[in-house]
Amino acid sequence: MKQKITETANSMGIDIIGFTSVLDYGYLKDLLLNRIDKEYNSEYEEKEINKRLDVRNVFPECKSIIAIGIPYALGYKKPVTKDMGLLSVSSYGTDYHKELNGILYHLAEEIKKYKRFEYVICVDTSPLIDKEICKNAQLGSYGKNTLLINDSYGSFINLGYLLTDLDIENPKAINTDICGECDICIKSCPNNAIFKEGGLNSKKCVSYLTQTKNYIPVDYRKNMYNQIYGCDVCQIVCPKNRLNSEKVTKNEYTDLLINLKELMHISNKDFVKKYGALSGSWRGKNVWKRNGLVTIGNLQLLSMYDTVKEELDNPSELIKIYAAWSLIKLKKENARDVLNNKLKYEDDKIKQEYMKLMELRL
Repeated sequence: MKQKITETANSMGIDIIGFTSVLDYGYLKDLLLNRIDKEYNSEYEEKEINKRLDVRNVFPECKSIIAIGIPYALGYKKPVTKDMGLLSVSSYGTDYHKELNGILYHLAEEIKKYKRFEYVICVDTSPLIDKEICKNAQLGSYGKNTLLINDSYGSFINLGYLLTDLDIENPKAINTDICGECDICIKSCPNNAIFKEGGLNSKKCVSYLTQTKNYIPVDYRKNMYNQIYGCDVCQIVCPKNRLNSEKVTKNEYTDLLINLKELMHISNKDFVKKYGALSGSWRGKNVWKRNGLVTIGNLQLLSMYDTVKEELDNPSELIKIYAAWSLIKLKKENARDVLNNKLKYEDDKIKQEYMKLMELRL
């Protein structure tokens, strides 16, 4: 059955495929609890840990899992820009969630030609631990940056899997040290989010910071540089991705560059129309705009001072706070006068933030 499924997948252009019959992930409970205790987790993770630890919580009839990886970012080189925002390459083209859902559905229907079975498609949105499932299916090994690294395609792979009621026995994968003494990703991480021994403090990760609606500590903002969504630094520098980056492509990925002037004025309707099909658009216009304000400050785009100043009148607290920070970064003395004049019109939370910013050495 494994051979027939693999052949079917290969005929569809799926090169990365594996199987696992490991359904109970209770062995990760202590690790997850430790991450929560140290506040290394993100708010996107399922809060009820036990839901994450058994595949049968999602599909009670599950007996085995068929996992696939779809390569992306072939030949990717980060676009160079001095005055634009940047999206992670994971947000290039069709939303990978939709793409993988379609591929997995097609694969399942092809398998049904040989054997009837029931299944559930999972692509990034179930409470389960996707990378651990795909690691057990032998799609790759963990890098120190916690990403799954495939021998042929590196870490630039989107992951998805079918929970099935098929009887496909497969041994548990052996943990492989794929990084050895290499620590390039650790040294390159903008906010030092990757631990020396491997592992990640999600709340310092730039990719996380571009997505959260929680308060971003001032010290973390400068290292977001011009990222509007996501971050690719630890993947770009990884030697395991070298073959991927050397693949010939005519695509320069310029669609990942974001016009900041347009972003500051775009309506919700136009945002959805222009960016709604991208995987990075799920967080919505205001979070992108917040990141745009951080980018303007980091890039020192003085020509946008008045545009940023206008955002102090935005009804969104999320926008006001970062507009004030950006204004201080652009012209500190002028900005202090502006913020002082705004104090009497703001609530206590905004006042405290403005006063803090005016005292900082940015």
